[in-house]
Amino acid sequence: MNTSTGWIFPGHLPGAHTCATALGRRLAAPHIPNRPARTTALVALACNLPPAVLGPMLGLHPITAVQWRRRAATDWTAHLQARQGALTDGPAQPGH
Repeated sequence: MNTSTGWIFPGHLPGAHTCATALGRRLAAPHIPNRPARTTALVALACNLPPAVLGPMLGLHPITAVQWRRRAATDWTAHLQARQGALTDGPAQPGH
């Protein structure tokens, strides 16, 4: 086994991390559920990223990314308004 210190979960190949399947098996052996943690992480990401960013970043189908966004139940209205304001007002001036 790879004992390098670069990875929290080192894989069998030098300089590589363990694959998701192997990590899942290692967690399942002592009955540590990984599904709730994965779900929590995806909801947290969906709260902070729009589906158009989340999907390509994680390799999710666009519909799946939208479903995770809905599950996170965040409202992007404020973000879009701030973005629109930044575009129409121009860049902020130092000291203002």
